[in-house]
Amino acid sequence: TQAEVQEMIQKHLNKIKEIKHSVEVNNRITEKEKADVMEIFSALVRCIERSQAELLKVMEEKQKVAERQAEEFIKDLEQEVTELKRRNTELEQLSHTEDHLHLLQIYPSLCSPPHTQDWTDVTINSYRSMGPSERIKIQETCYKEIEKLIEIEMNTVQQYA
Repeated sequence: TQAEVQEMIQKHLNKIKEIKHSVEVNNRITEKEKADVMEIFSALVRCIERSQAELLKVMEEKQKVAERQAEEFIKDLEQEVTELKRRNTELEQLSHTEDHLHLLQIYPSLCSPPHTQDWTDVTINSYRSMGPSERIKIQETCYKEIEKLIEIEMNTVQQYA
């Protein structure tokens, strides 16, 4: 009768209130979880950016070392070229000299080859700082971190499901 209908209305109103409250609680939990996820991903991005900066710094330092080494090699080679040109000029002048006594006096020094470094095995390595294996390691590390985050999120979602 009327009392039963009123009781049903009250139960329905209470259920509506309960559902609305659940929605509000869910919304607050979701907002907090979204903030947590944003914080976690921000930390991940900072970690990646820090690792990137460190890797770039190492690569630049290696490049600078290679450049300094190349500059030293070039400087030494240029000095040897200058010395060889001077020696060549002396030999050219002596080939036209009429002073045979002078030629005999300096002949021993002319016979000995000029002192130069053996440059045949000297190279500047044009290696890659980051080859395929390093690239794969970096990608795997990033994927593992992302998988951890997804697992944390999935566990959280399952708790409230």
